Amino acid sequence: MLRISVPHPDPVNGRGGCVELMLARHTESLDIACTLATMGEGFIAGLDIHENDPNRLIPACLLIRQISGLRSLCLLAVNGFYTEAIGHQRTLMEALARITALAGKPDLLHDYLAQDVLNTNKLLEDILSFRSDWGPDIPREPPDEELRERIAAGHVWLEGFRNTHGRRARDIKTFDWAQTGGVAHLLFGRFVIASEALHFSPKSLDHLLVTDGDRLEAVRIGPEDEDLDHLILSSCKYVFVGIQTLANILAVTVPDDIDVLYRHFEALYERRADEAARATPNGLPTAVSAHLWAPLSTMCRHPAFPDLPSQR
Repeated sequence: MLRISVPHPDPVNGRGGCVELMLARHTESLDIACTLATMGEGFIAGLDIHENDPNRLIPACLLIRQISGLRSLCLLAVNGFYTEAIGHQRTLMEALARITALAGKPDLLHDYLAQDVLNTNKLLEDILSFRSDWGPDIPREPPDEELRERIAAGHVWLEGFRNTHGRRARDIKTFDWAQTGGVAHLLFGRFVIASEALHFSPKSLDHLLVTDGDRLEAVRIGPEDEDLDHLILSSCKYVFVGIQTLANILAVTVPDDIDVLYRHFEALYERRADEAARATPNGLPTAVSAHLWAPLSTMCRHPAFPDLPSQR
């Protein structure tokens, strides 16, 4: 019979004790994330962006979403929702892929704006296909006719796109955006891990299992006490690159206080990576720690944006 434990009872969400522990244990990383979010929002608030300039407005909105994603990821993490926070990290990567792609190829903005129509039509067509063998006694909500009307409206919109731009709207996947933006190397590995957590893969259940060698001893319910430093700092990395990318689009300079914060981030990241290496047998990083704490030189700098804060 497996043991199932429920630690940290709390009248609100069962995580009160975990929050105190995580805030104390990961103070430096959380402080950088909170400061970065505040500085990033202040940077955006001070920009001169007009409503009739979508090539600047849309990337700015994407960065706002990315910063909000960093804040919510930290809330999940400190409450012990580690796996959910990993899944949430994917949103930061997806935003970064689009910001950098739009910086590299501004004409892709039209395709970006077409993604909702393309995705909605595909989803509605899949629903109709799935219902095709349903009997008349099975309720359909919304009705098939309503779905067909929405699909037809989408086709009209897409035809207008084709008439305006002389081509069909392109369905662009996240890795295509990332490759166009020159940040694909930032997504490989981490994007897969985040997707596993987001889509409830069998591997994402590992954190719930307490094992002794090959023997399963218990199933855990409650906060996940994991290394939040890497999760938080790697998430900050995506926001730093997003801020610099928006600055490049607008031809403005990243504020000095963000540059100073980046130096602090870089020093903490390298220190945590060194500590992870020294904590393993013989001072050699395991495959896991080596993958997690990759050198910043391979993670934060890329040819498309040579003027990242660390390289000024």
